This record gives sequence, C-alpha cells and structure tokens, in this order.
Amino acid sequence: MSFSATDAAFEGFRVVRRAPLSLVFWMLVYLVGGGIMLAMAAPQLASLMALSVSMEGNTEPSFDEVIQVFSAFGAMMALLLPAGLILGAVLSAAVTRAVLRPEARAWGYVRFGMDEIRVLAVQIILGLAMAAVITAIYAVLAGVGAAAVAMEQPWMFLIIVLGGLAGFGLVIWLAVRWSLAVPITVAEKRIAPFASFRLTRGRFWPLLGMALLACVMTLVVSLLIQIVTFPATLIFGSMENLAAFDGLDLTAILTQAWPMIVAYSVINAISSALQLAVLYAPFTAAYQALKGPA
Repeated sequence: MSFSATDAAFEGFRVVRRAPLSLVFWMLVYLVGGGIMLAMAAPQLASLMALSVSMEGNTEPSFDEVIQVFSAFGAMMALLLPAGLILGAVLSAAVTRAVLRPEARAWGYVRFGMDEIRVLAVQIILGLAMAAVITAIYAVLAGVGAAAVAMEQPWMFLIIVLGGLAGFGLVIWLAVRWSLAVPITVAEKRIAPFASFRLTRGRFWPLLGMALLACVMTLVVSLLIQIVTFPATLIFGSMENLAAFDGLDLTAILTQAWPMIVAYSVINAISSALQLAVLYAPFTAAYQALKGPA
C-alpha cells in the first residue's frame, strides 16, 4: 500500500475540524495532569529557577553550583517523568483513537483502560531501546576520542565527527521506523513495539518528510499561541518568577503564586492540546494508509 505524506501530515487539522470538542477534553486532561505535576514539582522547580538566576552572568560556575543544578533537576524529573509518561500514553492513545475510530468521540476519545496501559508499555520499551542505542553510540565515540588523545593522532577526531553524524542518522532512522508503534498498539490491541518495522519498510523518506512537515506546523501553532497569550504572560508573569519562592513549601508556593501557576497551566494546556493533534495524528493516518483495508 502507498500513502501521501503531505495528505497524512494534515490529519491533525482534520481531526480538530471533525471533532472540535475533543480539543476541550484534551486541554482539560493537560490542565488537570499538568497542574498536578506542577504542584508536585513546584519546590524543586523553584530551587532550580533560583539556582539558574544566581548563575546568570557567571561565566565560570563552581563545581558545587553545577552539582546543585543537576541535583535539583534530577529531583524534579524523578517526580515528573512517571506522571508525564502516563499523561502522554493517555493522550497519544486518544489522538490515535480519534483517527482510527472517529465515530467513538465520547469524552473526546479519552479513555483509561488497557489501550493506555499497552501504549505506556510500548513507549517505555521504545524509550529504553533508544536510550540504549544513544548510550552505545556515545560510548563508542568516547572510546575513539580517548584513543585519539592517547595515541596523539588528531586525524582520528575526524572519525568522531563522521561517527557522530552516522549515529545521529541512525537515531533518526530508528525513530521513523518505530513511528507507527502506537497506532499499531491501539488498532491491533497488542504490545508489539517493533512491529512498525514491517509497515515502514521502504517508506523511510515519505515518513520522514511527513514527520518534518508535521513538526514545522507544530512549531507554527506554538508560535501563534505564544503571540496570542503573550499579554497574559505579561500580566501574571512567567515560570522564572518561581525563583522568588525558593525554600518555601508547596502550600506557601501555591498560596502566593497561584495566579501565575494557573495562567501558565491554562496556556500550556491550550498549546499542548493543539500540538498533540497536529503532531501525532499524521502517524495514525500513515498507519491506516499503509495497513490498507482490514
């Protein structure tokens, strides 16, 4: 089967036009989930912002300052990553369902069931697999760099540059070949993270072009939303203002900074819901075209 990369790239806009209320549900999911995540990580985020502000203009930060930044970031991500994975699984399954089964639009295609659990499992498996590939590439390049220094052979750094470009190409290739894993999971109701390889065989360039076009449109949507919501940012402040609340507990931060947090959460929910449709829907449209009639 063949498909039109350009036609598939615009599937997100068709989803929004066909079921505009689904955006409201996705925004609510983002708003509730994002609000919970922000509340969980507010103290760590305040510390990170304070450290960033204190290091501004410091061209030579001390080792202790760098360690503090990494510690604050690590503590924040330890809270946000699990919640973010769950939120992403729920919403990516919803977008996939909106393309595969447009008639089942109750609750904006949002469900909490086995589809979401399977999608979460597939995303974790592929994430770990990609992390392993990137780590292996980095380890090989680091080994070549160490050998170049030990052997005093500057020309070997050319190998590092070429190897880095090859490694980057490999990561992009794998990302494209794995890109239909979520649609397969939802449509076929099975955990098959690598089944995407069969459908994408010989379709790398059209799929890459589709993905790039979808990414460009996502950036345009994000830019337009930032322009429209810029007055709200001026009125309520940006998240960098959380630096002023460093050292306070969660209750104190929410009490004093709730207008800024609410404004940020609403703006982020609107932006994320629109970007979600524009970026994710094309891959399900590609799956449908490549899979063909059942």
